[in-house]
Amino acid sequence: DSATYKLTNVICESFNKSWVTINECRLKAMSRNRTVFNFNATFHHPASHIVQDYRLLKRESGYKPWLYRKKIDSCRFLRKPYDALTILIYNAYKPFSNINHTCPLNGDILIRGMYLTTEIRTLPYPTGQYMVQLNWLFYQK
Repeated sequence: DSATYKLTNVICESFNKSWVTINECRLKAMSRNRTVFNFNATFHHPASHIVQDYRLLKRESGYKPWLYRKKIDSCRFLRKPYDALTILIYNAYKPFSNINHTCPLNGDILIRGMYLTTEIRTLPYPTGQYMVQLNWLFYQK
């Protein structure tokens, strides 16, 4: 049996618009089985200390924390990838993104036409609905 992966919803928020403005954050249905993600954000100041806090939640009578919760120093990770799960997530959006250099990150950050490929299947997941929650903290704010 083959597993299917489909993006169904995305929400992007900036809690400090003087640092980051989100210009676009949307899913676009390309076909019945393929939905692509487009993202465009502007970093108004050079960011050289970014912590990425992500977790995986599984839907069971509402979304519940499931297995993973990590905090990663994104600038250190961009210099030298060091965490297997983060490498898997990064490789999912890297071909569609302009995040291809180390910190400081500044200006427009783009993800165009991202869809989930079969590479994400390297980890065995039970069937069900999952949510990935990503929070980016700039200078711990």
